Amino acid sequence: MVAKLENISLNLNRQKILSDINLELRKGKITTLIGPNGGGKTSIARILLGILKPSSGKVIKNSNLKIGYMPQKIEIDKTIPMTAKDFIQLSTNKIKFDETLQNLAARLNVEKILNHQIHDLSGGQMQKILFLRTLTNNPDLLVLDEPTQYMDIAAIQDFYQIIDEVRKSSNCAILLISHDLYTVMQKTDIVFCVNNHVCCHGTPELVNQHPEYLSLFGNKSALTIYQHHHDHKH
Repeated sequence: MVAKLENISLNLNRQKILSDINLELRKGKITTLIGPNGGGKTSIARILLGILKPSSGKVIKNSNLKIGYMPQKIEIDKTIPMTAKDFIQLSTNKIKFDETLQNLAARLNVEKILNHQIHDLSGGQMQKILFLRTLTNNPDLLVLDEPTQYMDIAAIQDFYQIIDEVRKSSNCAILLISHDLYTVMQKTDIVFCVNNHVCCHGTPELVNQHPEYLSLFGNKSALTIYQHHHDHKH
């Protein structure tokens, strides 16, 4: 266990955003949050990161836990000249662009744009640069909020493969927030379906058959054509 949420509730502006959330993140495992917009998925991530304070409940983290966070989007002042590589290396600690980062940049197909101005990147390129930056401190926990938005289908498939490789090589825990149900389910271990509370959770196969999941996404969801094969080690 690297981090845990116990009985977390959140009220904002007299509105209940989250109710009684229990979630445990483990080394080497990918945990995915799915659910409708406004269901509280990003709020769960922000509570875990300490950005939001819950109204009740407890956040438990391992001591000296290193977290890499990839937000949905980031706004950078366009008057500031900055290359993609400069952005990756922005930190209070000295970040070396070592062989590991160089290899990941090549794997993500962004090595040729590292010296481009950050404001000239496409949405998909920016997502990959954001992801690369989350890995600079060799995190124990990766929190990825809608990481594949702006990417095309081929790039999405490849990106999830890279996420899978990262968790296997570093044994880090990963919390993934996604609407991309079909692709993400091929790589995830545990799914939490969230709509202000945990509607259901478990393996992709179990969640896919749960009545509350089906009421949110319907029988024709992309998940119904996917079967999760355990031909890999967790």
